[in-house]
Amino acid sequence: MEDQEGSGKVNIRHGKDFQLLGVYHKAITYYEKHLKIAIEVGDRGGEGAANGNLGNVYRSLGDYRKAIEYHEEHLKIAIEIGDRGGEGTANVNLGNTYNSLGNYRKAIDYHEKSLKVAKEIGDRQVEEGANRGLGNAYQSLSNCRKAIEYHEKSLKIAIEISDRGGEGGAYGNLGNAYNSLGDSQKAIEYHEKHLKIAIEIGDRGGESGAYGNLGNAYFSLGDYRKAIEYHEKHFKIAIEIGDRGGEGGAYGSLGNTYNSLGNYREAIECHEKSLKIAREIGDRCGEGGAYGNLGNAYRYLGDYQKAIEYHEKHLKIAIEIGDRGGESGAYGNLGNAYCSLGDYRKAIEYHEKHLKIALEIGDRGGEGGAYGSLGNAYNSLGNYREAIEYHEKSLKISREIGDRRGEGGAYGNLGNAYRYLGDYQKAVEYHEKHLKFALEIGDQGGESGAYGNLGNAYCSLGDFRNAIEYHEKCLKIALEIGDRGRESGAYGNLGNAYCLLGDYRKATEYHEKLLKIATEIGDRGGEGGAYGSLGITYNSLGNYRKAIECLEKSLKIVREIGDRRGEGGAYGNLGNAYQYLGDYPKAIECHEKSLKIVREIGDRRGEGGAYGSLGNAYQYLGDFRKAIEYYEKSLKIAMEIGDRNREGTCYHNIGVAYCSFEQFENAVDNFVSAVNVFNSLRSLLKLKDNRKIKFRELHETTYNALWRSLLRIGKVDEALFAAEQGRAQTLSDNLLIQFKLPASLAAATFDTKGTISRLSTEIITPTIFLGIQGLTINIWFLSRGNKVVFRQGRLEGDRTEEDPIHALLQSSLVKIGNEDAVRCEDRVLDELENEHNEVHAEGVGKLPSPPLDSHFRPFYDAIIDPIFDMLGPQDDELVIVPDGTLWFTPWAAVIQSIRIRTVPSLTSYQLILSAPEGHHKKKGALLVGNPCLKELKKPLDDLPCAQEEVEMIASILKTTPLTGIHATKAEVMKRMSSVALIHIAAHGNKHTGEIALSPNPGWTSNFPQKKDYILKMTDVQEANLRARLVVLSYCHSGRGRISKGEGVVGIARAFLAAGARSVLVALWAIDAEATMVFMKSFYQHLKEGKTASAAVQESMKFLRESKDYSEMKYWAPFQLIGDDVKIEFEAEDDVKK
Repeated sequence: MEDQEGSGKVNIRHGKDFQLLGVYHKAITYYEKHLKIAIEVGDRGGEGAANGNLGNVYRSLGDYRKAIEYHEEHLKIAIEIGDRGGEGTANVNLGNTYNSLGNYRKAIDYHEKSLKVAKEIGDRQVEEGANRGLGNAYQSLSNCRKAIEYHEKSLKIAIEISDRGGEGGAYGNLGNAYNSLGDSQKAIEYHEKHLKIAIEIGDRGGESGAYGNLGNAYFSLGDYRKAIEYHEKHFKIAIEIGDRGGEGGAYGSLGNTYNSLGNYREAIECHEKSLKIAREIGDRCGEGGAYGNLGNAYRYLGDYQKAIEYHEKHLKIAIEIGDRGGESGAYGNLGNAYCSLGDYRKAIEYHEKHLKIALEIGDRGGEGGAYGSLGNAYNSLGNYREAIEYHEKSLKISREIGDRRGEGGAYGNLGNAYRYLGDYQKAVEYHEKHLKFALEIGDQGGESGAYGNLGNAYCSLGDFRNAIEYHEKCLKIALEIGDRGRESGAYGNLGNAYCLLGDYRKATEYHEKLLKIATEIGDRGGEGGAYGSLGITYNSLGNYRKAIECLEKSLKIVREIGDRRGEGGAYGNLGNAYQYLGDYPKAIECHEKSLKIVREIGDRRGEGGAYGSLGNAYQYLGDFRKAIEYYEKSLKIAMEIGDRNREGTCYHNIGVAYCSFEQFENAVDNFVSAVNVFNSLRSLLKLKDNRKIKFRELHETTYNALWRSLLRIGKVDEALFAAEQGRAQTLSDNLLIQFKLPASLAAATFDTKGTISRLSTEIITPTIFLGIQGLTINIWFLSRGNKVVFRQGRLEGDRTEEDPIHALLQSSLVKIGNEDAVRCEDRVLDELENEHNEVHAEGVGKLPSPPLDSHFRPFYDAIIDPIFDMLGPQDDELVIVPDGTLWFTPWAAVIQSIRIRTVPSLTSYQLILSAPEGHHKKKGALLVGNPCLKELKKPLDDLPCAQEEVEMIASILKTTPLTGIHATKAEVMKRMSSVALIHIAAHGNKHTGEIALSPNPGWTSNFPQKKDYILKMTDVQEANLRARLVVLSYCHSGRGRISKGEGVVGIARAFLAAGARSVLVALWAIDAEATMVFMKSFYQHLKEGKTASAAVQESMKFLRESKDYSEMKYWAPFQLIGDDVKIEFEAEDDVKK
């Protein structure tokens, strides 16, 4: 008997050794020997324990059904013999097994029974295990907060009973829970505690597991290099101690990390090794997981059929062993694979199966993930509203369970859905939330993805510079963490942005980088996409043969990998290339193939796009009826799926088609609908100036087409209103807010009669509104109480020029002065120019050559002469609403006999006139000159003439200027809102209008940062000005970027948007002495009570009639923008140092 008992103990010891090593079949042999001996000697306790040990081994093998049989036998025996400790242990083991099966509720029931027993008998060890099991079960349910509670209880008990191994394990479990919550940094702290204990007590298995968990935490942070380092340590120890299961797990983790790095071949090698080990040791669960991982790797490689094969193998095993969690995950992966294939209906079927199981087993994390996947599938189908519903459900669950990473991902998915809906503002907001979460939790992969999504959103807005900035941030992170897949994606996005920007050479460079990486890592889908993008770029370059060559390569690849959506897209792109080649029948053939595919896969967005492309092809063919038929089909789908941007584009295309056979009434109806759609989308951008401006620029052709079509049918007033509706919209939005005016004052709907009537009543000064059409100048003349009069003029210029009016204006400017003759104090702020990449429509530069009065005669003949007879003898002033390059026209050089002011639009002018009584200050002056900039990294020169200028003005106005070190940015901004007059003579950037002031005190870096001394447009707009007049006395202060529709976007516009009533600027480099003479005269006339426009005219006349400054280059650059104002001066008005 004693020999048998001794033999039983030996068998137990050998069984445990082999179990720890992962040699499960050998462990089973020894545990079965133990069981046999226990039965033979009648040792019921030993019999129960042997059943328990066998159950644990079968659980490790993934044979959960068999494991449950053994644990139930253990439980039965323990109850029969009154072994409360064995009863508690059996309940713990049953709980662990049901947890592995995905039956988390049943797992919790068993762990709670175990916990009850342990407390009743005072068994702290079993109590520790029950709390650990409850923690794991709640974590499986994604209730990580509750999981942490139980793991903390387990930790407390382990410390109290001096169970160092249990203490280390509890730290590890806490680390896993925090990682699931997205707090990977905290997770790392706990895993490092686990590692420390494991090393101290010589627990090699625990040490190995801690390394693996640290690898997982760094993986979650996107630090893949560090993750690999830890997984390799896990792998090394597993081999040293002969732990086959740990070795297989390490291979799996390494494979997942290589997959995330875009190293798919190496990932597959690792997963195949993991699979081999799982098969050798009989680990069915591990075998299924390895198949799932292989499926994911092949999906990223673009081999979707192979991916599906592996996921189906995983699914089969999960069903066989009763692993509901694994079954659920396999359905989700199959859904993703079918989504990649473009079979969205099948994808949805699988994601719904995933969701059903997650709901049944109470897996909240899985439920949220399934909702997110369903949202992505519906997004791909063009069903954006339904997609948003699912993403909102996913977001709600992530918030409830405290999953910060999941919450960030849900925001990203919502951003993508709203981008496709055309709500770009909302898209940007959601992507910024995703970015914020990723930064907070240190998730570099999520951060990189958020930057990429923001780049795409800004691309949709037409803000390509901002888009490029975000894609470069995405690329930088991808390079830092070694993520080749994301690196290639960033190159592709940068290529797309540069293509849209018109920089096709740079676009080609980036797409070739994408192609190179995709080829190196074996990503067939990425390779096909790269060829497609190169084809589109070559198409834009006009190299249609090369475009077709690339697009055919793309088509070949997507057909080989079974990507139906990609195939449809490739046919569409080929159709476009053949269309540009003039091969319309072939183009139509390709677009029809594309249409057939997208209809088969249920891609509504793609279907709408294919109809639109067919419409374009028939439009080029001259079959306008058929074009309209297809555009209307595209429109119908756009409206059904809520794609507002495409809806507006379809209306525009239908309008163009009606114009083609001169049905202008129908054309107008459609252009009106297009404008209304674009205005509604623009209104969603709220207070974001730059976004609104860029969005408006994207749709310039629609606004122009509307007013030009109205002119064709003789509707002059309506044409004026339509042209006006597209002008300076963003400035008008700002003025409504600054002056707290009702929104009804800014025309938001197509109500021509009321708007024109109101303008005719309220406008005091005769006004002309200009609209450029080629070299033709359309002129609307408005005067108080009279009907609008329409006239046309024409400039003669070189039509081969990209902007013939700009070329003509530049030619005239070149003739009026010589650069050497301009004795100009250099107030140009060059420091920022090399860092500012905006594309500018250049106005005027420093002016060369001798004067000639007739240089601007063509502008007089084309613009002033047609309306001159409308001006009465009492009309000594004219307000002009310029268009395009005409903003840079020196109007004083065009006509000297009357005063000229410019305004950005009729609406913005009306809003300035409607400012509440008392809103603008009547007194007080802020004079800023020669700020001290010697502390900068690149010090800027003193401007002694600027200082002399403001001191001279101060003597006229009896006030004290801010100069030198006193002219700090903070002090200027503080005083700007409390004065009626602002005069700034300083360094200014000729492109952006940014002004350099003295740095704010208290800067902590080696040199002042830009925020310390640069007065930006945004700073000005936030200043809430009450100034009646702002004088910007530096070179090119009237310059900026010409924005289609908005006018000149520069510092002068910023002052108007901030609430200034009038701004005086210079259009080119100013002669310092001439400026001094001009300003002295200007302020003397202003002090005498003259209006600003009268003071400007008198001062220009004074220069014109002087001996030294009679040439046009000296007196013509000054331009008054906005209202005509008077300033009240008193001797006591003083801006003190």
